[in-house]
Amino acid sequence: MISLAWLPSVPTSRLAPPPRAHAHCHAPHPDPRPHGRYRNPTVRPAWYRRRQRSLTPAQRRAEAALWPSLGLSWAHARRIDVAAAFGRDARTVLELGCGTGEALAALAAARPAEVFVAVDWYRAGVAAALQRVDAAGLTNARLVRGDAATLLERALPVAPLFDEVLVFFPDPWRGSEERRILRQAVVRQLRARMRPGGLLRIGTDVEDYPSKARAVLTEDGGGWREIPCEEYEGPRGGHARPETYYAREAARKENTIHDLCFTIDSDDE
Repeated sequence: MISLAWLPSVPTSRLAPPPRAHAHCHAPHPDPRPHGRYRNPTVRPAWYRRRQRSLTPAQRRAEAALWPSLGLSWAHARRIDVAAAFGRDARTVLELGCGTGEALAALAAARPAEVFVAVDWYRAGVAAALQRVDAAGLTNARLVRGDAATLLERALPVAPLFDEVLVFFPDPWRGSEERRILRQAVVRQLRARMRPGGLLRIGTDVEDYPSKARAVLTEDGGGWREIPCEEYEGPRGGHARPETYYAREAARKENTIHDLCFTIDSDDE
């Protein structure tokens, strides 16, 4: 087991704040131009490659040591086989934008019978998540490094794979909403990989995000139905949204955290 000594409880400038859950880091200010520089979600900003190299020596060692057992890789002709990665069929949870793995480690520890796949594009965050999972001795969690849209479109087979999908504190991409993780193209790919009756859970402290998310899911027309999250959490232990860096920041700023839960009709394809 690799030491967690380098991983602070509150992220430092090298590790945190981790980028919000998204395919890319958030744009700090609105872009008033009708065609802003971040408008095309298929084109990575110039800083994307630079940030992939920003690892500390300890993070590089952790990545090298832990990726073979806890990481999931894919290639054009070889998509990820989730069941094979864990060696068993189980209720399967996907977290889009796991950051440094706080929620992933907490939920995987609380729900050992289930398996968790988490994805994030931020290399330092994934290295931290690998260490969290390893330090907790978890065998039911795996990491994928990449953006969520690419994972869904290219790395996973088009089949019902996931019982639950988590999107906690996604990047609002103010001024470039085309890059939001909950956009039409991503939702369509996500729906095709959810099992009947699957749950999509969102947590955000961005005021307009709930209404925009509802609009995207309504436009998708795939049978999404909103339910109170308490209805889902009530009979199940370990299903509440864990406290993470962004939840603590929201509380410090006295921001309201909105929790949204959507199920998908069992007859949806």
